[in-house]
Amino acid sequence: MSVSESISLKNDLAELERLSQLVADFGRTNGFTAEEQNAIHLCLEELSTNIISYAWSTEEEHSFDVRLTCDEQLIKVEIEDDGKHFDPTGDSNPDTTSEAADRPIGGLGIHLVKNTMSSLWYRRIDNKNILIAKKDRG
Repeated sequence: MSVSESISLKNDLAELERLSQLVADFGRTNGFTAEEQNAIHLCLEELSTNIISYAWSTEEEHSFDVRLTCDEQLIKVEIEDDGKHFDPTGDSNPDTTSEAADRPIGGLGIHLVKNTMSSLWYRRIDNKNILIAKKDRG
């Protein structure tokens, strides 16, 4: 049986605390392993931080929606925002071989999400970014 939980967040980094609590509660209630819990937390924190920081070109208040769904085989994260078009599923990978100080800023968080989750899917529909990340369980 599938269970889900949703939250609407403002474009304010302080909202990450509410998101973190949702992930912790949802994981505890649904028996996430430590690895599953960490993967979902990293995924949502990284993607939400990017949305809050870069999705809108003004300082006006905006919101975006996050939905967590899971069953015995799969954990699914869905994020929807009406910000600027951004597809994080592209093939670009950051340089992870150079010293940190010599690397350009950006891209490492998305790289970690791609390597932590089982799949990442993106579509732009009706001027909204829709991102789905899935994590196989077990």
